[in-house]
Amino acid sequence: MYVVAGRLKGKKLTTLKGLRVVEARVKKVLFNLFREEIKDSYFLDLFAGTGSLGIEAFSWGARRGVFVDINPQALRVVKKNLASLGLLGLAEVYCKDGILACKKFFQRKEDFDFIFLDPPYRKGLITKTLKTLRLYDIVAPSGFIVCLGWHKEEIEEEGFSCIFNRRYGDRLVEIYKK
Repeated sequence: MYVVAGRLKGKKLTTLKGLRVVEARVKKVLFNLFREEIKDSYFLDLFAGTGSLGIEAFSWGARRGVFVDINPQALRVVKKNLASLGLLGLAEVYCKDGILACKKFFQRKEDFDFIFLDPPYRKGLITKTLKTLRLYDIVAPSGFIVCLGWHKEEIEEEGFSCIFNRRYGDRLVEIYKK
């Protein structure tokens, strides 16, 4: 796995066995859509896994980011990737349940320009997280929620507007705005 484009293009990322990797073509599509909006943005990489989505955001010019995953092994990989790319000073990393993290950020009055959701498949976590984001509003007024899920999973939008919907193999990519 590697960084697809931007200032870190071609840099290798460490992976963790058993974690699903975001395909290069999916990352290219996503970040080409947000070429301008990602610059100087503040993002939340929820269900971060190896952190590849957030690291790609840094490569395209994001200024700050937060990585959250419940798996301590995954977060060790995130920290290793951030350190190897000189990004540790720009990021916060939390070992926490994604839903509980949203509540914490709401209490801290955080507003994210991008929230990346790539949870484990077949657990209904995208719908559950969208409901949580509706209740605990941490999406900036002009922010985006980028969801990567299983193509057969039913997603309830919970008051957000879907502005992008495309399938790549067994992965469904949906992007929401308020």
